[in-house]
Amino acid sequence: SPANSRFVLQPSPHCAPGLANSAARMAPQAAPTIDDHTGHSITSSSSINSSSSSSSIGGRDPGLEPLHRDGRPMNIVLLGPPAAGKGTQAEFLSERYGMVHISTGDLLRARAKFLPEVAELMRMGKLVPDDVVSFVLKERLDDADCMARGVLLDGFPRTRAQAESLEAAGVAVTAVVHLQVADDVVVDRISGRRIDPISGKIYHVTDNPPPPDIKDRVVQREDDTPDKIRARLKVYHAEADAIYSFYGSRVKKIRVGDGSPGALPPDVRPLVVFDEVRKALEGDAYWGSVVRSEIMAKAFECGNRSASLVSVSRYFEHSRFRLLRNGCLADAAARAHRVALRAQVLKTNSCLRPMCRYRLCSWLDAVSQRTVVVGHALTQTLDNGEELTIAVGSASLVFLGSHGEAMDVPGGTRLCELSARFRGNIVPGPAVAAELRAARGDVRGGTSAPAPADRWRTTTTIAAVDLDEHGLVHEAACLASCDRLRFEAASVGAFPAPISKQLLRGQVASAHIAYGALATQGDRLEVFVWAHPCDQQEGQRKQQDRDHGADQVGVAGDLRVSFEFVPVGGGTAALQATLFISEAVVPELSKL
Repeated sequence: SPANSRFVLQPSPHCAPGLANSAARMAPQAAPTIDDHTGHSITSSSSINSSSSSSSIGGRDPGLEPLHRDGRPMNIVLLGPPAAGKGTQAEFLSERYGMVHISTGDLLRARAKFLPEVAELMRMGKLVPDDVVSFVLKERLDDADCMARGVLLDGFPRTRAQAESLEAAGVAVTAVVHLQVADDVVVDRISGRRIDPISGKIYHVTDNPPPPDIKDRVVQREDDTPDKIRARLKVYHAEADAIYSFYGSRVKKIRVGDGSPGALPPDVRPLVVFDEVRKALEGDAYWGSVVRSEIMAKAFECGNRSASLVSVSRYFEHSRFRLLRNGCLADAAARAHRVALRAQVLKTNSCLRPMCRYRLCSWLDAVSQRTVVVGHALTQTLDNGEELTIAVGSASLVFLGSHGEAMDVPGGTRLCELSARFRGNIVPGPAVAAELRAARGDVRGGTSAPAPADRWRTTTTIAAVDLDEHGLVHEAACLASCDRLRFEAASVGAFPAPISKQLLRGQVASAHIAYGALATQGDRLEVFVWAHPCDQQEGQRKQQDRDHGADQVGVAGDLRVSFEFVPVGGGTAALQATLFISEAVVPELSKL
């Protein structure tokens, strides 16, 4: 879009107001590690290696955003079995919130020079008494950096007695993050580890195999065998259960690989785990990369398929806004001047019904260099427990600079790891992904039919009722305008009689829309409309989609009606759209 154009390159801004644009980061520090009794490393650094700065979470100084509870910085205990990924999550937490990461082992070593009795116990390899550890921790937590930024406790407490000692010393624990990883997953992670005795580098036989030139010299540690790992896990569970009962509602569980509803897959990426950790700690302030909500359809939102499609587009727009305002896209949106909706696909399988409850799910579907794709699904649970898909949708978003230029997606590398490709537990399955593939490419090239020379033409003016709070046209208003215009064209005889008849009788069951430069209040647009039956090749493709679980829209015999909105006097097309009109009755309980 030209920088001097009076048209705005989006239907709604989706900006996250009030979010800082700073790209500053905490200075990277060395990351010394110690080995605990379970045989895995604990990182005592409070930041991530500087090589990740170009894709840091939000690109903002996490020290500016400490976690608070009741007006005070939070003190968090990080617990989990060996190889649960606690060290990685500690790095993410320290980077995101600027928390002081305290490893009790490192802290005791640092204080030993001032506490001879502690130094002697450590020299002899004996355990430091719990009350002494708690005293040392309390002393450290009274320092100015901990008081201002909050702390992340790693390695203590590990027993109920230690938790009681910590509380008796006056240390207030705000939350306990429990990385609840299934035992089988832990055994696989640890038993598969191999160490290069020369470099000390750690590999994994399947996830990170050693290079061919050293594979014969890597070794397995003595205590990394399955039997010894399960023995350690038995002790861990006994101690952990006692801690969880002590802290009660302060425990935030993140389940991985246990097969329970909502659990993350065993091979989940660390950033996906951190996404769930953020949701657990921030509550309603952060919705994550998957936004789920329940809605009840109101009477004025319901009606036939066309009316339902317009209402569904409003549901999807609001849910997408949550991702941009309080979800995983908020940081990227804060670093852009605005976020534009480039293209979208909407499909309905049945009509909305008044007073019916529906489940709305929106998720980060895919990330490319300059485009983010958000997926949507609206479902309903029937009395027999069956999950019925009412509608699906997909939206392609671009991030714009101050002059309207498209930017690389801010933090795109990390966002990619939060997408559906790596999560594995999105409610809508592969059938939905197949239906939404049109939104991944250029919708204009994939859905708009060639424009005939004798296409029907009219003009329209943007009214105030079509605008959102920012003075830009609602995407639902675009959809409704297209639906009205196809009736107007058909009623004045713009098409052959059979096509006009079907346009007047049929309902819109799906829409493909590509946005250019949308007008604002009072602008006049020239509209071109043309329609024709779906060709045989497209009909066959749509039939294949239906056979593989897609809906029944777009099979041979259906109509596709295309629209192009252009500013009066010429210029960039404001909008291009294709509506699929079905004359046949589509079953209300059609499957995806």
